[in-house]
Amino acid sequence: MAQQSTPHSQTHSRPANGYAGDITPRQAVERVSKGAVLVDVRTIEEWRGVGVPDLTDAGTVPLFLEWNRSDGTRNISFLNQLKGLKGRELLFLCRSGVRSVAAAQNATSAGHTAYNVLHGFEADGGWRSSGLATTVHNEASAPTESAAEADTEAGAGDPQPAEGRRP
Repeated sequence: MAQQSTPHSQTHSRPANGYAGDITPRQAVERVSKGAVLVDVRTIEEWRGVGVPDLTDAGTVPLFLEWNRSDGTRNISFLNQLKGLKGRELLFLCRSGVRSVAAAQNATSAGHTAYNVLHGFEADGGWRSSGLATTVHNEASAPTESAAEADTEAGAGDPQPAEGRRP
């Protein structure tokens, strides 16, 4: 498949159905250094047990926002928690690249420019196997279900930009 140049970066992305396209983990790091937001949509348990992307060299941190809860239920506050990021490229990352596609499609349908990071965090060709930096997860940075409900009730559901979150 031919690759298409995007106006946001000098890297290339593969166009996709229902979202802006697929990018490699290395392309994600480049885009983050230019202002895109890496959104890790895995579960809190995955962040704790496996680790998280380390974007220290890019001067930022990922936004940790579950697509599904650990019990398998959908995070119904997902789109509300992305509202404050309108106008910024969103790069979705999960374990292997399946949930992140669904998250990118959902975000795109709400008016965001959303990409999927190919192969996720753990799959062959993904973040870790690409040799990119990882770190341990700091529980204080992950939004909890009660916090998301409080944000929704208070109308505050906008997440902090990636710069405001620590892994």
